[in-house]
Amino acid sequence: MGDADRVTAVEVAVFAPLPKRLTYRWPRHLGDPATAIRLLVPLGATQRLAVVERVLRLPASEADGYKMVLDRLDAAPLLPAGYRRWRERLADYYLALPGEGWEAVLAWAADEGRRRFRMVDGEQLAAAMPELAAVFKGSRRPLTQATIRSRLACHGSFWLLRQAEQRGWVEEVVEPLFQPDGMVSGSAPVTLNEAQQEAVERLTAARGGFRSHLLFGCTGSGKTEVYIRAAEQVIAGGGQVLILVPEIGLTPMWLARVARRLGRVGVWHSALKPRARHALRHRLARVDAVVGTRSALFLPLPRLGMVVVDEEHDASFKQQDGLCFSARDMAVLLAQQLAIPVVLGSATPSVESWHQAQRGRYALLTLPDRVGGGSRVATRIVDMRGERGVLSPPLLAALKQTKAAGKQSILYLNRRGYAPALHCTACGAVPTCRHCAARLTLHRRRGELRCHLCGWKRRASDRCDGCGEQALLPLGAGTERLGADLEAAIPGLRVARFDRDAVTTMAQQVALLQAFDRGEIDCLIGTQMVVKGHHFPGVTLIGVVQADLGLNLPDLRAAERWWQQLTQVIGRAGRGADAGLTLLQSYQPDHPWLRQLGDAFAPSVLRQELAMRREMAAPPFARWVRVVFSAQREARARKAAEALRDAADSLSGIEVSGPIPCAIERINRRYRFELLLKDAGRTRLPWALRPLLDRLPVPSGVRRKVDVDPMDMM
Repeated sequence: MGDADRVTAVEVAVFAPLPKRLTYRWPRHLGDPATAIRLLVPLGATQRLAVVERVLRLPASEADGYKMVLDRLDAAPLLPAGYRRWRERLADYYLALPGEGWEAVLAWAADEGRRRFRMVDGEQLAAAMPELAAVFKGSRRPLTQATIRSRLACHGSFWLLRQAEQRGWVEEVVEPLFQPDGMVSGSAPVTLNEAQQEAVERLTAARGGFRSHLLFGCTGSGKTEVYIRAAEQVIAGGGQVLILVPEIGLTPMWLARVARRLGRVGVWHSALKPRARHALRHRLARVDAVVGTRSALFLPLPRLGMVVVDEEHDASFKQQDGLCFSARDMAVLLAQQLAIPVVLGSATPSVESWHQAQRGRYALLTLPDRVGGGSRVATRIVDMRGERGVLSPPLLAALKQTKAAGKQSILYLNRRGYAPALHCTACGAVPTCRHCAARLTLHRRRGELRCHLCGWKRRASDRCDGCGEQALLPLGAGTERLGADLEAAIPGLRVARFDRDAVTTMAQQVALLQAFDRGEIDCLIGTQMVVKGHHFPGVTLIGVVQADLGLNLPDLRAAERWWQQLTQVIGRAGRGADAGLTLLQSYQPDHPWLRQLGDAFAPSVLRQELAMRREMAAPPFARWVRVVFSAQREARARKAAEALRDAADSLSGIEVSGPIPCAIERINRRYRFELLLKDAGRTRLPWALRPLLDRLPVPSGVRRKVDVDPMDMM
């Protein structure tokens, strides 16, 4: 059969939960096909995005059975070769479905339809593409790509626009790079101490090759200045730097730190408006550094020379929906693929990273002392047994003294709302969510009970649903109640809340942090949002309202996370010239963990955790994969989990536990069952699971979530 008898087709990964790749015919008017470009393809009655993985030449008779590609979105691959190979390794490790791996990595290129274009050369456009020229002439303003497509009824409208753009007949309208108002000031270089200088020199020496570094520095030890100095060297050599932070709220602060130190800096996170995203996409080759959350990892920076992962221990670096990847671990893999250095920084390193450093896999850089006159923090435990109120007398007295001295305080309570639950004193009933196996949280100011898992809410009432008695009382305390009690106890104290209920936008967050930094707020009450990376020299008092909260959860990492969070909280005090004090209110004042809080205890705490993990054959000494099945019918979820369990029993060297109901067995009307697969040798998982997942279709109405190296067992 000659080439003339063959038809061009493409094998694609569709952005849909499909277990296999699909084949489509290739229309000639879309030019020559190429791998790693995005397409628009028909799927049933819908249209979906897809990525070309292979170009085929099929017999004409065979190709007749395939549908035709509708449109082409890219002239060339969006990812350079090194990033494409890294994406393959990522998708392979996390057992991604064909389209799932591409969709996660190319999420930065979403919102394609919101790109705006204007006509530049109307005569040339009208001569070559009269339909497209007519669309532009009908509007005085730039048009979005989606609008252009809805006015062009032909297949290939995206590709038509690309051709016009390449020829210079139309151009994209791009906004200036995103800059948060009021936060861009830039930090001046400071004199490095000996430990900082050594860390910078070792990072600089690592340029030109792959090396992982763990920068272990106590809170306030100047890790940020080390990052910036090393980044300056990379940029001076023509490279680019990616700085990953765990929370969106940290990006304005980081931008303020690196402004005018690292040249042209871009910001990337999920809350950016489309125009800001497009502005950075358009300038990826021209920026010197990008500060962003985990999704920024996928931006294909063409001259990437170093990756920084700040607060590397933070669980926010693990994606919990869709493709469950670890941005920290994949940053290391990307650095390996591109042969560049990566630095992971923390005052409270993760057990996994500490283990790698102890084995010599990561170079350990240590910053043992605070800089800039920062003082160590004294810690006292307050016995709450017998106390009725939320705030103990010692904490109230310390708050008054701090206010009188003209200093500031932070109160930490990792619970939102007024109270975590209501309790009927007549019959013992507790209002629960209609859709989840969870208690409803009281938000008194809004007059509602709300589920913090699915968002369902209802009006609050003081009458019990079960017995009808007016006997409902708040059970426990959240940040809203803490604020109300504090204002009543200390009149005149300027108090503000820093949680997701009180601060809902980036502008509000920036304004609140600026007010606190200027001394306009005496006491900041916050959840874990207040823990991460903030530097306030005026804070001398930290109050941890419920120091036991989260310590005894049924999760392998519960104690590790609890220690990290409280140690980070303690580290917010004493960053100026005045000494700091932390009061820990506890109902278990004799608990041994309370005696090991603070970054000075990090080596011993991490040694204990590693010894416990080794004895349990748990990560990092084993590899775990958690598979969760959910369905609106309990029996369906259980049956699907049992099917995988039966198949996985044949895998040698792998221990299979379950299926059992998840710790939270019902979320958003769906029953949940989990399997836990354990590989003590770390050689078979996750790859041995791939054939089973491919062979076992997910039943109708059932969802399957595969989590390699799970961080959250709830």
